[in-house]
Amino acid sequence: MRSRGKSLASVAAAAATATVFASSPSFIFASTTPPPQTGRPMALPLLGGTANWHFGSWQAVTDAVRGGVSAAFLEPDPAGAKFSGTLDPSKLNAGFAGVNLDIASLPMPLHELDGLCLNVAASDGREYTVLLKVRGGDKGTSYQVRFIPAIADNVDLPFTSFQAYSRGRPAPGAEALDLQQVESLSLQIASNFTQQAGPFSLVLRSISGTKL
Repeated sequence: MRSRGKSLASVAAAAATATVFASSPSFIFASTTPPPQTGRPMALPLLGGTANWHFGSWQAVTDAVRGGVSAAFLEPDPAGAKFSGTLDPSKLNAGFAGVNLDIASLPMPLHELDGLCLNVAASDGREYTVLLKVRGGDKGTSYQVRFIPAIADNVDLPFTSFQAYSRGRPAPGAEALDLQQVESLSLQIASNFTQQAGPFSLVLRSISGTKL
């Protein structure tokens, strides 16, 4: 009888333990349901971060080709890359300074993406431009988006926001941007017909491609 009593007690204890596990709020099992989307596009590294900046492949493109004296550089920075130089419209009453990269250096083609995202580490408050040039297009035509970045800012640039420009002016009659024909990516600053001038500096942590 004593043995039977111990067995009954063990069963009761096991049942009580099962009840505690079932009812206790401390035992929460992980769900396999993915978290809700935040609404931000997926970022895929293109330059900086886990991707190479290819500092030796960037080429300066400035108003020096027209007799101007502006200068531009892209150099390593503790935060990532520093786009800097001097914008001098004094010779031409207008000026521009930029750096240009062949998109063959990028880890993926732009036509597989929906836009670009610049992760800004520091900015001087000036207006900057990202330009895309296409194969076979008019030499003076590019597709641009202009922006004034804040410090420690993510600047989202969907490709739908890029507009055609010809020699610094909007070109509404140009063909739509064909991402499969893009041959180069540029960072640039322009004087906007003497509205901007002098030293400039924009520090980027990275440039990513975005996918919706």
